[in-house]
Amino acid sequence: MLAMDEKNITLAEKWFQKAVQIREDFRSALFNLALLLSEAGRPLEAIPFLHRLLRHHPDHVKGLILLGDIYINTIRDLDAAQECYENILRQEPHNVQALHNLCVVHVERGALKKAEECLERASTLAPREKYIIDHLEIVRQRRKLTAEAISKAQLTRQTDKTVTRDMR
Repeated sequence: MLAMDEKNITLAEKWFQKAVQIREDFRSALFNLALLLSEAGRPLEAIPFLHRLLRHHPDHVKGLILLGDIYINTIRDLDAAQECYENILRQEPHNVQALHNLCVVHVERGALKKAEECLERASTLAPREKYIIDHLEIVRQRRKLTAEAISKAQLTRQTDKTVTRDMR
């Protein structure tokens, strides 16, 4: 941990690796090694350690958050990310970070109505979290722009049909 605190990534990685070799279910070593690898720009290398952590400690919320983040941001596996966040919410229904990240999954899928409802729940749980309020406003703006674009497209199609009919 001292090597990690001193930003000596190579030494910290070496010590965490030794710790998990000695004890394969070493909760803090597995998580901190995965976190270190992820923060060092090596998130794919973190995944096996997160899987091992969660095999031994399936309720490790920070491990599930980190794995979900890697799934959504690096691998782009929205189903796996969603499962991580839903797993947390089954354990801790009021976990704002997991709920917010689940909302992000909905946004990434283009399910803006579902994302808006999700962010409304998150803002109810954490009314002072600016990032949640900001994201809710962004989703609302996107929904509004999408609705306007659909209305405009429908109007254009209707006008085209009318013009075509009148030209006959």
